[in-house]
Amino acid sequence: MLSVPDFINTCREVGLNVTYQRILIYKSLISTRSHPTAEEIYSDVKQEYPSISLATVYKTLETLAEHNLIGKVTPLHDLARYDGDTEPHHHLVCLECRKVEDIHDPELNKIPLPRQAGFIASGYRIQFEGICEECRLAKEEERKRQEKTDMTFCGKSKN
Repeated sequence: MLSVPDFINTCREVGLNVTYQRILIYKSLISTRSHPTAEEIYSDVKQEYPSISLATVYKTLETLAEHNLIGKVTPLHDLARYDGDTEPHHHLVCLECRKVEDIHDPELNKIPLPRQAGFIASGYRIQFEGICEECRLAKEEERKRQEKTDMTFCGKSKN
């Protein structure tokens, strides 16, 4: 993850104008590990810069992603999330709440790139899908509540 001064220098190196909006959007993104959506970043940035538009946030995020200054994560391909960490890493995605967590495991970065006729692979990202601990615990609590409601006053099952 780039510091704000390094972000500014890198923007200049790749030919991007350094604007107040870009800096605010980047600062908002790197202040969290939650892989926020454009709407979440917009909501955060709007507190400091009330006149910013959602379109500006979207365009800025897409521009920064195109220049590899941020990462773009699309868990389950339905909603773009953004990642301030551009170091090689992978993701855990909860199928229930769509939370995205980083995995920094050097072993996962050792997978050789495939070589097939006519295709040149330049990299890869691994996305593990499952149920996060919070959702798993909530499901267990719901199951326990359901079991209790299935009992009658005498402790015998309704079925």
